[in-house]
Amino acid sequence: MSFINHKQHGFTLIKVMLLSTMASVVVFGALQEAIVQERLTGNFQKDLNARLLAEKGVFDSATAIKEAIKKDSSLTMEDLLTQFGTQTGVGGLKGGDAQYNALITNPEDSIVEISSHGFRYHEDASSYLVAQFDYIPAENESPFANAVTGCKGVNLSGSGSVDSYDSSQGTYEQTKTNNGDVNTVIGDSDVVINGHSPIKGDVKASGIVYLKGSSPVIGNVQSNTGVDISSGGGLRVEGNVLSRGFVTHRGGSISGYVRAHGDVTMNWGSDILNSITPTELDIRYGGTGIFQTGSAFEQNSVHYSDDIYQFDPTQETVVEPVKVYDPTSPDYDPDNPDKECDPLALPLNMPNVMGDTSTYLDFSVGPQEEYTFTPQRGYFTKSATDKGFWSSKVHDIYIFDMTKQSHGYSDVDNEYVFGMKNFSLGSNGKIVVDAGNNGGDVIWLVDGDFTLSGNTSITIAKDTTLTVFVTGKAKFGASAKVITEQEGVAKTGHMVFSMYSSFVGADGIIVNGASDMYASIYAPLTSIKLSGSGQLYGSVRGAVINSSGGSGVHFDEALKHVKIGAGQTGGEGKLEFKGWFYRHPAALPNQ
Repeated sequence: MSFINHKQHGFTLIKVMLLSTMASVVVFGALQEAIVQERLTGNFQKDLNARLLAEKGVFDSATAIKEAIKKDSSLTMEDLLTQFGTQTGVGGLKGGDAQYNALITNPEDSIVEISSHGFRYHEDASSYLVAQFDYIPAENESPFANAVTGCKGVNLSGSGSVDSYDSSQGTYEQTKTNNGDVNTVIGDSDVVINGHSPIKGDVKASGIVYLKGSSPVIGNVQSNTGVDISSGGGLRVEGNVLSRGFVTHRGGSISGYVRAHGDVTMNWGSDILNSITPTELDIRYGGTGIFQTGSAFEQNSVHYSDDIYQFDPTQETVVEPVKVYDPTSPDYDPDNPDKECDPLALPLNMPNVMGDTSTYLDFSVGPQEEYTFTPQRGYFTKSATDKGFWSSKVHDIYIFDMTKQSHGYSDVDNEYVFGMKNFSLGSNGKIVVDAGNNGGDVIWLVDGDFTLSGNTSITIAKDTTLTVFVTGKAKFGASAKVITEQEGVAKTGHMVFSMYSSFVGADGIIVNGASDMYASIYAPLTSIKLSGSGQLYGSVRGAVINSSGGSGVHFDEALKHVKIGAGQTGGEGKLEFKGWFYRHPAALPNQ
């Protein structure tokens, strides 16, 4: 009996051992699965960290670019790529191996592409992201964006015409076009076109546009106040007439249509041809219409007095206003509209431009004398007495912050200038401005009057520019000449010949010569008088522009792109997100 009990106990032990083995297998299987799950979770966490690092690379790079654009609106695409070509950083995670590398490229047009590589654990975990942004640079409006800007008024008479060309593309005869715009920008400032002064461009006035005599406008006429077309025949406007106020049409033809928020009056002999967009109504007006009876004042047998031509200006904006002020312009003051003629805030800053004038002396070149200027030196090349060299001095001029002077001293960031009191070039005296084969920019500061009289000449050599700042009156005499061997903008980025005046009063700049002249004239607080038979090539901006005789203005469209001033005059640049884009790591640029 005891033998039997012994054998039963041995079998129980075997069963226990078998059950224990089976339980161990189950436990080991569960542990293995747990390890796999833990590793999967860890890998997922690593990949997530890498993804977040890649995103951080995109966001950090975009933020850095936006901050740079905000500080310096003049940055170009090339500047952005130079400054932000490669960005690196850490992710703020535990461990110094959480990093990103971002590469900024320009695959096309205005697109900024940020390719970001986020990685951790020595690239055991990697993630790649590509984001594209559209870079919209700030609108740096050139103060020389129109042929004639008479902030408080423009009076054109005689036979001189206004048109345009592009010196960067060829000569005047090769490239002349009809973009010679004339405009005013302050309050109710009028444009008066008299005699036979054809305007080959648009005319925009904050006040009234008066078309008198036989002067046609080869473009649109737009006004915030009214348009008054005198009696006469032939073509008066080869474009549309757009007025926020009245329109009075006494004679001649308008090739386009008429739009007016106020009253419209048309006399016998006046026509609206509407040949540009014949599907549009000939005329629309928001006030009272006064028309003669007859087919000349009908469209499709419907008289202009019919209701279909009328609209309510309080409910519908048919004519956009002419821009008369810019709240983003430097030194903007709504209580002082004079400043609206002055986007550079020049008169306000002229004392700083002139610097310490206590040491300035009068400068003159007389009969039979010749003088040469380089950016660094001035000296007589022909004179009865040897007066030695004149060295320019270091000075900072704010309007050149975006386009620095080329002066031959690469280790100096400021400008080199020649300061003088009154400037006088008389009789048959001559001045040559020549920076040499490499080119350069010469700057004169004249704290007084600037006078060229007699048979005198200033010759500006190729690749050389001359900029004159003057506080007094500037007068170019009948026989005086400014000869530019090159027109437009030199390779230094400066205009070939430019004059900036802070003079306050009448006729601060007078150009009455018989010779043609290339110049960019900026005189926001004084009137500019153009007379004689000489033609002005370039651009002119003043408080009032008075042009008579045969003097005409031929706008150089290359001046639209000149970067002058301390910063933007038309808002800030923008970096707009376009979207995420997939790129296989092998197709990404090397980072």
